[in-house]
Amino acid sequence: MIWAFFTRRFRLWLLFALGVPLLRRVLGGVGESLEQRSGQTALTRGLRSGTRHLERYDRRAHREARRAPRGLFRR
Repeated sequence: MIWAFFTRRFRLWLLFALGVPLLRRVLGGVGESLEQRSGQTALTRGLRSGTRHLERYDRRAHREARRAPRGLFRR
């Protein structure tokens, strides 16, 4: 319910600042453990692919954040 008090922009920022790195770590861990247990399968390749995609997104976001002016609520 507290989400209703946050602006849309702040909610998106929270999602990408906290959710993406957490999801990347979870996908990587699950993919690694499944691959150790049963070898490489389509599922583990998919999980690894998702992890790599999120890593690229994270690096790109960091590069763009360094170039952009500071401030959370800029337009």
